[in-house]
Amino acid sequence: MNHQSRKRERGFTLIEMIGVLAVIAVLAALILPKVFDIIASSKVDALASALKTYETAVTKYYTDIGSVLPLNASGNPQTQSSGNSATARSLAARLTLSSSDPLVLGTNLWPRFNGPYLEKFNTSAPPGLGTNMYLPARNAVAYGTAVTGSNLGWDLKGDDGNSDLPSSANVVYFRLTGINEEDFLELDSIIDRDIGTTNSEREARGRAKWVSSTGGTLYLPGPSIRQDFSEFFRRGE
Repeated sequence: MNHQSRKRERGFTLIEMIGVLAVIAVLAALILPKVFDIIASSKVDALASALKTYETAVTKYYTDIGSVLPLNASGNPQTQSSGNSATARSLAARLTLSSSDPLVLGTNLWPRFNGPYLEKFNTSAPPGLGTNMYLPARNAVAYGTAVTGSNLGWDLKGDDGNSDLPSSANVVYFRLTGINEEDFLELDSIIDRDIGTTNSEREARGRAKWVSSTGGTLYLPGPSIRQDFSEFFRRGE
């Protein structure tokens, strides 16, 4: 009896341990990729949700101000190409200002300002994906101009490769760096799910454009407004 008891207390043999570790390794190989896919997908969803929030903020700002361009110190709309939230006169920074902030003056259009329109916008910490996010406010290319990966034109309908933004339009757009192709395609399926059948079409048509040569840069227009008609141009309209 003592001999059998000691035999049972020795625990697993080396072969049994190797077998257990082999099973664990197989399970890890099967499960971990799915876990990473779920994490990546949640980051894409977080970015898509944040973009909607930012667009809503720009829309509210436009409703109050009548322009998508950030106001300069004198209270006049002015294009701003960097889109960096660290730049005080960028739209990204203006959207987070409180209406009681000392930068909000009583001249020209400033009295219409009713911020904050956004709780935060941090260029160096994009929500979910990317290394940097910018919110430039500039003049779009002329209507009918051939869309390239990085010019300020968007084939919103995805039908002819030419810009659908009207001439003389100001455009606010998101520029995200550090977006890989896999993440772009998943985000694009949310934003432009019915535009483009091949990867090359999806990269250049619709609202979301992606340029691989610059390390994975995403260009996505926010609400674009024609100055003379004050009309929002969105995909499908």
